[in-house]
Amino acid sequence: MMRHPQTNRGGFAQSVVMFALSQVVLVGGIAAAAVYALPRATSAIPALQNEPRSVTLKYNWPHVITDEQLTATMTKLRPQLRHEHPKINHVDHALRCWGQQATFEDPGCLSGAEMVAMLTDHNVYAAHWGTDALPLLLSGEFGPGFRTQEGESSASHVDHTLGTLAEIGIPLDYPIIVQDQATPLTVKQLLTAAMLDFRLNQKEYEWTTVAAASYATGPTQWLSQDGEQITFDLLADRLMRQDWVEGVCYGNHRLYALAMLLQFDDQAQLFRDADTRSKVVAHLSEATARLVKSQSAEGYWDENWEDATRPAKEMEAGGPTMRRILATGHALEWWAIAPAEVLPPREVIVRGAQWLVVEIEQMEPQSVVKNYTFLTHVGRALCLWRGKFPHELTPLKSPQTGADG
Repeated sequence: MMRHPQTNRGGFAQSVVMFALSQVVLVGGIAAAAVYALPRATSAIPALQNEPRSVTLKYNWPHVITDEQLTATMTKLRPQLRHEHPKINHVDHALRCWGQQATFEDPGCLSGAEMVAMLTDHNVYAAHWGTDALPLLLSGEFGPGFRTQEGESSASHVDHTLGTLAEIGIPLDYPIIVQDQATPLTVKQLLTAAMLDFRLNQKEYEWTTVAAASYATGPTQWLSQDGEQITFDLLADRLMRQDWVEGVCYGNHRLYALAMLLQFDDQAQLFRDADTRSKVVAHLSEATARLVKSQSAEGYWDENWEDATRPAKEMEAGGPTMRRILATGHALEWWAIAPAEVLPPREVIVRGAQWLVVEIEQMEPQSVVKNYTFLTHVGRALCLWRGKFPHELTPLKSPQTGADG
């Protein structure tokens, strides 16, 4: 019970006033506590569907890349990762490109199922990296997660591997095996931990957005670590507010996430605000206009795709060709899942695709390995423009010249 201060004057009336004021403060404090507690109570992750939704393939344009060109290109981009210490970001990107159904006649290639196992089962991971290696799957404050940006045995981006599992169709009840954990956990626990650990202003948020949207049942929401109510409208605004080339891969992952949100909004009405969709379409249309204006005569884009008058910076490794392959492949990939209303003239896409085909045809095997993560985006984009996912091309045979591609 609260003790009220005594006064030297004012008598009974002042005591009554003070008592009344104290009750107001008490009630106000209780109300404030209730208001604070309310969002905390709603911080639980909303209902999620077990099977992730998939993007719908909208286009099949043979003039972008012929069947023969596509087979030759994808044969060169096979996941030849059956060796000791395969880089986890290579496995991750290869799996996202090829999918869990992919199989290969080349014994040096990992199948899609084997890549899934390496990323979700500590025992399989340890068989490739050794028992002394730091585990890929860790237990954190909010649940399990992937060790990230700690070298070749870790994921390359925040929630990138989780986004990969979502994009290739892994259900939430799929088991994951964590070191020293007797009972298998699930992908749902991975996603829940990522959403609870989320901050709207964290450095990388594109793949958390992709994963959450893949399993969302509709215009759901949750609370961030900072107490912000996260909606897909807010995530779309976050994706659009940075400068064009800020973020991973010259900003293209933000554009891809926005295109995916448009698709999933068609499927599940993710946006609460009717204006959000039109804002996203306008943003992607502006990106397209900039890309059309900055495309080189040869067909490629560079790091300065948003403004060709700005000199492109030199990459420390790979040189301008790989920088251009990165920019061009990523642009073709997000266009491949975008609505027709934001696409450039068809010849713009054809020039970009044909430039990529020629460059990859000329690449030496060691260059393919060195730049494999960039190239998986190219391969996936070219397949999508032919109305298929890469795994539909498999099994791919080794060329007669040998398995090195």
